[in-house]
Amino acid sequence: MGLFDRLLGNAAKRAINDAIDSVTGNHSSSATSAPASQPQYTPAPQAPVVEELSLEQKLDKILPSEFPAYQVAKEVPPTTMGGVGKSLIPFSYVISQNGQVKLIIMRCYGNTCGSRGYRFSKQFAESSGWTLINFLENSPNEESYIINRLHRFL
Repeated sequence: MGLFDRLLGNAAKRAINDAIDSVTGNHSSSATSAPASQPQYTPAPQAPVVEELSLEQKLDKILPSEFPAYQVAKEVPPTTMGGVGKSLIPFSYVISQNGQVKLIIMRCYGNTCGSRGYRFSKQFAESSGWTLINFLENSPNEESYIINRLHRFL
């Protein structure tokens, strides 16, 4: 800006700077005034991202901590427990104590509860005297709900 300053002089320079400042929003109209302090941009604090646990992850976390006296087996085929038939689907969780089945949990997806294999597995559990409960995968299944529900049956 040296050549520009010499050609136009200080008065013209001030007028051009004022025009530029008014367009850009800066209001430091004179060279003698202190530059206006710019507000510092501080990004808003981001809430930590908490990934929602799946139903299986919640059960895997809750069962050992809330029910340490029980043994837990996952994806147990009913045929290993005496069930007969090809259509039986595995029990998601079999909870036992001292070799005795105390509770069977089935994780149900979409139409699992209406499937033939589910009905046969449920009938086998009931005919054996075992309590079978469901948790629907597409439901919220908050940890407090799972814990309270399991305490009712164990």
